[in-house]
Amino acid sequence: MAQISIDDLDEVELMLTELEISKGKGNLVICVVASPAYRSKIIQLIQDRFSTKITQIEDGDTLIYDLKGKKLEGVDVSLWIFPESLPNDIIEALNNFREFFYQAGIPSIVFLSPSALHQAISLAPDFWRYRGGFHVLKGDETGKAYQAVEALSTPLSMSYQSKEELLRRKRINEYLLEKIKDKKDMSNSLSELGSIHLLLAEPRKAIEYYEQALKISREIGDRRGEGSDLGNLGSAYSHLGEPRKAIQYYEQALKISREIGDRRGEGNHLGNLGLAYSDLGEPRKAIQYYEQALKISREIGDRRGEGNRLGKLGIAFYGLSRRQEAIKSMEDAVKIFEQIESPNLISAKKTLAKWKEAETPK
Repeated sequence: MAQISIDDLDEVELMLTELEISKGKGNLVICVVASPAYRSKIIQLIQDRFSTKITQIEDGDTLIYDLKGKKLEGVDVSLWIFPESLPNDIIEALNNFREFFYQAGIPSIVFLSPSALHQAISLAPDFWRYRGGFHVLKGDETGKAYQAVEALSTPLSMSYQSKEELLRRKRINEYLLEKIKDKKDMSNSLSELGSIHLLLAEPRKAIEYYEQALKISREIGDRRGEGSDLGNLGSAYSHLGEPRKAIQYYEQALKISREIGDRRGEGNHLGNLGLAYSDLGEPRKAIQYYEQALKISREIGDRRGEGNRLGKLGIAFYGLSRRQEAIKSMEDAVKIFEQIESPNLISAKKTLAKWKEAETPK
């Protein structure tokens, strides 16, 4: 029996039970372990109970090839070991091929480091939302460092309703900045601190953090991070009521996304440009950007983005008195919001009902 930390016994038992229940069907279980040696102990424990196949992932092409492989015979659980830090090609593969983990017909355990977890949450949100079980194992570590991992287990966008949670995450990221030495991790923490301050209605403070993150991204040649930081700066200036300055940042971010082939980022920046031009009172120009963003959402299968852009298009059409186009766009948005259980569904339905009522002859 592998030596497992007493703090992890319940969590490991829960994970093993989850694997037992999902035998013979697809499931995606994420397991976060900081130490490779401790990860080996967890793998040994799994192998004591199940027949397994271990796949070491180094690049996105290997991941895609293995995910598309034939169904494994005589294997109960597939174990995937990812590198300490996720390169861009792996992040792209996780976003675009995450459903193959379920199509394999057996449960998969994806082993991530705390650093890779942070990347997956912030850069591979589609993969993150597809997860089944999620387990953080402490090994022999305790204290704030692992509180940080636990805090990062929930995407920022899912926890912003609670000011207490935001403040807790703020403290944790401030702690991380004092301890971590990897510049990519520093950039991630600075970026999240910027987002926290933006959600706390402190856009000028957010800008300070985003600018620091941007400086590091440029220093280490992280083009994707640079584009994300520029987009975040655009959002902060938009919150300050400075859409023209926001547009300057969105355009820089858009250029980078196109240069590196980041289609999702390209769509996001196009959508934000649409919002900025809408704020400037230029709905026709906003529509041009929304339509470009919508096209990309459909090409990459981003249903959430597709719904949001249809809704924004509807509002822009309605502002130009193009009522029937507005209603059709919002109806399409509502259908998607219903399918993905979006929190935007209620407001979209209310807007649509109001428009239809206005079009009904008295």
